[in-house]
Amino acid sequence: MMIDFTPYLNDVKLPVMNKEQFQFVTEKYGKEKFREDLAEYISIHRPPFPFKNISKQDMITNFLDLKAFDTSKNIKAKSDIQKTVFEKYKDYKYSFDEYGLGLIEGTSAYSTVSNYFMQELRLNCGSYGFRAPAEVWQNGNAKDIWRCFGPIWRGINEKKILDEKVYMSAFRLGTYIATQFKPVVAKAIYDLTNANKVLDTSCGWGDRLAGFYTSNAKEYIGCDPNPNTFELYKKQVTEYEKILGNNILSIKEDKNRFTINASKRVTIYRCGAEDLPWDDINNIDCSFTSPPYFSTEEYNKGGEHQEDQSWAKFNEYDRWRDDFFLPVSENCINKSRHTLINIMDPQIKGKRYRTGDEICDKYNEKFKGQIGMRIMQRPKSDKLFKDEQEKKEFMNNIFIENIWYFSNENTDLFKKTTLDEFFA
Repeated sequence: MMIDFTPYLNDVKLPVMNKEQFQFVTEKYGKEKFREDLAEYISIHRPPFPFKNISKQDMITNFLDLKAFDTSKNIKAKSDIQKTVFEKYKDYKYSFDEYGLGLIEGTSAYSTVSNYFMQELRLNCGSYGFRAPAEVWQNGNAKDIWRCFGPIWRGINEKKILDEKVYMSAFRLGTYIATQFKPVVAKAIYDLTNANKVLDTSCGWGDRLAGFYTSNAKEYIGCDPNPNTFELYKKQVTEYEKILGNNILSIKEDKNRFTINASKRVTIYRCGAEDLPWDDINNIDCSFTSPPYFSTEEYNKGGEHQEDQSWAKFNEYDRWRDDFFLPVSENCINKSRHTLINIMDPQIKGKRYRTGDEICDKYNEKFKGQIGMRIMQRPKSDKLFKDEQEKKEFMNNIFIENIWYFSNENTDLFKKTTLDEFFA
């Protein structure tokens, strides 16, 4: 007989338990039956997926906090870094050790400013071989859900409770979650390059758009082929403008483009970067993006205009590199004072593709160096450490994602450690 979860249901019929209730059910039925029956319950009753509860006021507060944040606090010249910097691969031709310029701390504290708009779409976005958390929850069978529930009785649940955060943490490990870019890093890049007019050739989940709106930059040009995010960008810009006091906006739009000209000017095209009207794009101060890979996140899978997505249109590496990545990068480099590309070498089915080396080789004359975007590196297992002190030392190391920097100028972005003069 299945465990009766009725006494523990919240207002949307999701089982939640405090510590005493969780321990009681675990001890009475055993964790394996608890896990199996909980998965069966979800597959039968389908309570709403436990998305993070983000209120509009949360978003507004987050926006204003990011707007007020001094990004110079997050920027550090290489000469001021006291610890070893670790990259994903040790054999980059243009390694941080040799070509590194500086570091940007990448806190996720301001992610709410864009996640408020994009959370549902993002958590429904899977990748090659991995399903998205919301999709598994809504469509998976009991066995699919059961696979995700193991961590509830392991390390992620130190409080030994069952709530929305615990469900989400378990699914974070058991499925693929499309990552957000950190808006504070985007703002730092725009501040660092003293940008007025910026270009983003992959608007993604609206994170760099959020960074733009909270920076001093005045014009944003972007693109994305996904019609669902395209509609949300309009909502995102409209709400940001309201925060800035502009309640009546003039939106000029057609089927595949919209422009809003208010406190800032924003033009976003519903197309891939390879189809941008490049002849009309000039005088860019900072082109900064994190381009889509050829074989990872399956944006808008099964949706309208799926065929326009990079993963569907350029589904082999050579084709993606030669028909999308390099031509788009060349346009950005030629039309911008500064071009920054956040991309790490993809590894598909055990094969590594040396994208970083290839882009720097191709445009070597304009390659200025590498900027590290600091990330949190989680150990694969606590068994790797002899004690907590060794684990703590590991977590305190500096791990980065690569941002490859190209420029038509000889400006040293990190020449002043404190950047006081730069930001004055």
